[in-house]
Amino acid sequence: MTLPHERTRSVIKTEEFLRELARNTELPQDIRSYAKSLLRHYPSADQILSLGRLEECLVSDAPDDEYRRRVIAFHQPLFSSSLDFTR
Repeated sequence: MTLPHERTRSVIKTEEFLRELARNTELPQDIRSYAKSLLRHYPSADQILSLGRLEECLVSDAPDDEYRRRVIAFHQPLFSSSLDFTR
């Protein structure tokens, strides 16, 4: 069974690995370009860690906690979408 911190570490290390591939001039250009294209929409370490803090707040037993409210408000744009799925 994978623990949450192991999954988080894996995602962060994958980003680092892709960045190394993208910068390595000893690799063929197509591999470097592919790594760059994957990174274009890949979550940053900061985003992953921030979402971990959000998750901790969401499962908190103190729903009236001011810190919890601020963390949720900060992440609100992540839950908004301009996509219309009703069509």
